[in-house]
Amino acid sequence: MRNTHNTIILRRTTTVNSPLKGNKSLFKKFKRLLPLLLLTFYIVPAVGSDKYQFEYFESQLGYFKQLTLGQYANNNDKRIIKWVNDINIFVKGDMPTVLSDELDSIIAELNHIVSGIQLTRVTSEEQANYTVFFGSAESYQKFDPNISRNILERAGAMIVYPNSDYELVSGSMYMDIDRYKGDIKRKHVLRKLLSQSLGIPFESPKYVDSIFAKYPFAQIVIRYSNFDKTIITKLYDKCVKAGMDKFEVDHALVNGC
Repeated sequence: MRNTHNTIILRRTTTVNSPLKGNKSLFKKFKRLLPLLLLTFYIVPAVGSDKYQFEYFESQLGYFKQLTLGQYANNNDKRIIKWVNDINIFVKGDMPTVLSDELDSIIAELNHIVSGIQLTRVTSEEQANYTVFFGSAESYQKFDPNISRNILERAGAMIVYPNSDYELVSGSMYMDIDRYKGDIKRKHVLRKLLSQSLGIPFESPKYVDSIFAKYPFAQIVIRYSNFDKTIITKLYDKCVKAGMDKFEVDHALVNGC
């Protein structure tokens, strides 16, 4: 096989007037080096391409599983959760006008990012499957007794409920605005909790300008970064299904449906 390969190459690189003709020693050295040169040309682009794909996956999509499934190094007990029906949002409690406007803005942004569902504000609690609750931790626990006491130690929290197929069917979040000072901080918390309620409940310290960044590394942001948009878009891609485990997610992210 090696002789055949060399014969083809020789036919392409030698002519009647070739400068290699008549210099057998130089020709023999070139003949020995040629396979190594060709091997280099084939290997370098392939390695570079694989390295680029690896770095891109690790820097963006690699964190998709960390944010949606959490830390799972030694097990595979987490599953993708997501909404498959529209999210109808009702506001309960005294919501400042600036946050009401911000909620409308976040909903509009998400409706441009997600596919397959729509987020809408509704005017009655009966129409809602998701509630944005403004008030104290104690009043929120009366609203939803399933909220644990340790969660209520925070000034804001969210909870979502999946069915047996890991499809989200209801949920809520709360903010105690008396414990958050300043509109920027309040806007940040509102965006973070609503975004996590999409099925992205975990955090990462990697991207400090992400709405999903982990405290104390997180910046106070009131806009989605490109990374955030990538994570949300991938979760609501048709190929990523509720109930997928980490191996199925890998396949969906890399190969599609």
